Formats: sequence, structure tokens, C-alpha cells
Amino acid sequence: PTLNALQDHLKLSDDELRKMILSLPSIINLNFYNNIKPTLNALQNRLKLSDDELRKLTRTLPAIISLNFNDNIEPTLDILQHRLKISDLELKKMVVT
Repeated sequence: PTLNALQDHLKLSDDELRKMILSLPSIINLNFYNNIKPTLNALQNRLKLSDDELRKLTRTLPAIISLNFNDNIEPTLDILQHRLKISDLELKKMVVT
């Protein structure tokens, strides 16, 4: 169920999902609704990502799926933005590209 839900949520092809699993096998052990979806939703909201941008980011950096947004991702984004004194849009561009 986790892999199907992830594939549907990110609109991944079978090949894209396979590549994601090969680069991050631990994804199989994560619960989509308890672990993955909250992280993806929070990340998308924080960076104001479109669905396509979120898909691109997770395909480029699959490990982000396994991180806890509140404990790992958000503090890192906040520190990066503060230290570099960049806007939300500049932060988004930095992360997505």
C-alpha cells in the first residue's frame, strides 16, 4: 500500500518508482500516511512547491522522503534561509534546482 500510495501521490511511472526504491530501499518500511505524506505535504507547503516541483525534488533527492519535516527538514531550511539572507522564493529555487 505504501508504494502504491507514493506512486499515486507523486504521479510516478513504474520505472521512476523502481529507481526511487533502488536508491532508497528503506522506503518500503515507511508508512505512507504516517511518515511520507506528512513530510511531503509540509515540504510542499513550506516551499510553495507545485506538484511537479515536488515530484522533481523527490526524484532527485529520494532520501528527503524518509526525513521528518519538523525535526530535520524545516530546521535546515530555516538555518539556510537565515544565514544566506534569502527570500522564500530564492530558497525554493535553491532547493528545487
